[in-house]
Amino acid sequence: MEASQNFIQFLQACITPVALISGVGLLLLTITNRLGRTIDRTRHLVADLDNPKIKRADNKRYEIHILYQRSRYLRNSIAAIIISVISSSLIIPLLFLMKLFGTDIRQFGYFLLIISMFALLVSCFYFFLDIVLSLKALKLEASDYIEEKEKEK
Repeated sequence: MEASQNFIQFLQACITPVALISGVGLLLLTITNRLGRTIDRTRHLVADLDNPKIKRADNKRYEIHILYQRSRYLRNSIAAIIISVISSSLIIPLLFLMKLFGTDIRQFGYFLLIISMFALLVSCFYFFLDIVLSLKALKLEASDYIEEKEKEK
């Protein structure tokens, strides 16, 4: 009976890291989709700039610069999320080793959890920077139409 009770306690202890990994995975999916969109948009703008009759070429070049910066922010966000996932994933075998050998290495587990949370915060910070730049690029692309509406008011 005690063996099954120990196993149940082990499974209960593993729920938090697994839930964290699951939630962070959804955020990672969102960020990688945004990265794909910036890459596709950059390729589209580069193809447009190859056309000699292109209008607003300077705006398109500046937008490519913004998209490149966004891609760098998204890359940093993805790297931080991966660190978070790895840290969270290491907590599970650590719990197993603690149960198996009866050792107390909780401090290392706390450290891994803190690293995971900090990396998640860093990822969210870079994700926010990407959002700010995406709005800047949108304003640049639609500046003629935004200014028209503001003049009408």
